[in-house]
Amino acid sequence: MVVILEASHRKLWLMLQEAVKILLTSQNPDGGWGAFASKRSATEITALALLALQAAHDNAEEPALRKGKEWLIKRQNADGSWPLNDSLKAPSWSTALAMIALSESGQFEERLVKAGSWALEQEGSKPGIFANLILALTFQKKAVQLNEDLIGWSWTPNSFSWVEPTSYFLLALKKTKRLLASKTLEDRIRQGELMIYDRMCDNGGWNYGNSTVYGDQLLPYPDTTAVALIALQNWRERKENQMSIRALAEMTKSTDSGLALSWSAICFSLYGQEDAELRKRLVERFAKTKFLGETKAIALGILAIGNGARLFRV
Repeated sequence: MVVILEASHRKLWLMLQEAVKILLTSQNPDGGWGAFASKRSATEITALALLALQAAHDNAEEPALRKGKEWLIKRQNADGSWPLNDSLKAPSWSTALAMIALSESGQFEERLVKAGSWALEQEGSKPGIFANLILALTFQKKAVQLNEDLIGWSWTPNSFSWVEPTSYFLLALKKTKRLLASKTLEDRIRQGELMIYDRMCDNGGWNYGNSTVYGDQLLPYPDTTAVALIALQNWRERKENQMSIRALAEMTKSTDSGLALSWSAICFSLYGQEDAELRKRLVERFAKTKFLGETKAIALGILAIGNGARLFRV
């Protein structure tokens, strides 16, 4: 048994070392990271890469961490938000991930306050009176069944609330709430949490935005479910959370996605669930595919293997 455990730990260590090396060599000259090596730097990818290097930190990574943080700092908009990249400079959902990446350092409190204030002003849109009136007058069945009064966050400003961006913003606000003095903070966090619970699929887990469409039940996805559960970690004992963690365990049995396996491993770690088998499969998948060189998947793999769950703990 000891030999088996030592072999397993060595494989984890080797994957971690190789993945970190790939991440370091794929950093762009401007300090950021793109979806793949040499692709345009993007806020989402740079934030996840920084979190990954923080999880696997040693002196060798310090220059890369510094350059990555400088890339983020230089791209923050005047209103406190972050753009998707240098071409799409409008405020974006990736602000939440930038907040999470910078929240581990005590150097950026003023920037985090500005970002948090911007985030609290953002609201996903409702269908509106006109759309509901059309449905009523034509006796049409509503496409989705959800509580329209529960407001979360959207992928793009002034659009529909989705589970993933709402989860990211909840995490960002929970990790920085000690810095934010807004009277609306607790209410927005509670609204976001209730919105996510409202979208939960019948047997646990989450689809991207709804649980049903035209009366048909939608299936949950492992990555979306894991991210939602991470955002709701302070309610881990609730029956909805427990039902969804069981659903996630079932979903991970049939997925080979590096993204899904990594988010799930992070989630299980935060919930105190056994994840040795999941980590083993993650290592095997990386050995076979190197996650096709996708920076996001490599960064999440490092976070899953390198005790990165602590960076998402609230």
